[in-house]
Amino acid sequence: MGDRKRSITRAQGAGPLVEQVVHALREDILSGRFDATGQLPPQGELCLRYGVSRSVIREAMRQLESQRLLTIQRGRRPQLAPLDSQAVAESLHILLRRSGATLFHLIQVRKVLEVAIARLAAKNMDEENLLRLHIAVKRQEQAQSMEEQIQADLEFHRILAQATGNPLFVFLMDALAELMYESRKTTIGRGLNSRAVKGHRAILQALHLGDPDAVAQAMKAHLDDAAEDLEKYALPRTLRTQPPCEANTN
Repeated sequence: MGDRKRSITRAQGAGPLVEQVVHALREDILSGRFDATGQLPPQGELCLRYGVSRSVIREAMRQLESQRLLTIQRGRRPQLAPLDSQAVAESLHILLRRSGATLFHLIQVRKVLEVAIARLAAKNMDEENLLRLHIAVKRQEQAQSMEEQIQADLEFHRILAQATGNPLFVFLMDALAELMYESRKTTIGRGLNSRAVKGHRAILQALHLGDPDAVAQAMKAHLDDAAEDLEKYALPRTLRTQPPCEANTN
């Protein structure tokens, strides 16, 4: 505790005190110092830990709340916020829309990312996720509205990411979900849902064979079809021109 207090005091000339406390408190949160209780210590204890006033602690916690690391409720000690990829998704979505990226850029990224996901998912696939994939394909095939078709399509790809066992793949897919929604709206909205379902069924068939290379190849072929459809129907517009939408990634 004393070392932490001295380190912040010595570093005061390097930047605003609140920013130093935000950095120190964030590091303590991310390192798991408070995971046992899920609550931050009382303000008085934090003041002693970091050698600062209550006003500095309160402002630091407000900033960490805006970063979605803390949940603050009146009359209660701040709680660690639950893990949520939505903040990452929103930040990446804003970045991509401002960068001038197009739907064609998106499909290029998906080819790199999702072929790797497909290969790893094939190695780690279990019966539960395989059944979920079948259900997602059936939902997409039987869906009556474009919205239902797109949501089932997105769910199929998200389940594959979950099947890898790597949470970073799930976060990345969630981050791309809203942009993927726009891409699928461009193609599925043209009556191409059956083409997408065919690609998903080919991936499922390869999964049943238990061949990671075949699954990766089936995913590549599926995304090649999507790229071909975009070339036919998508305007060469940037993602910033796409209207906002809600993509369900639950």
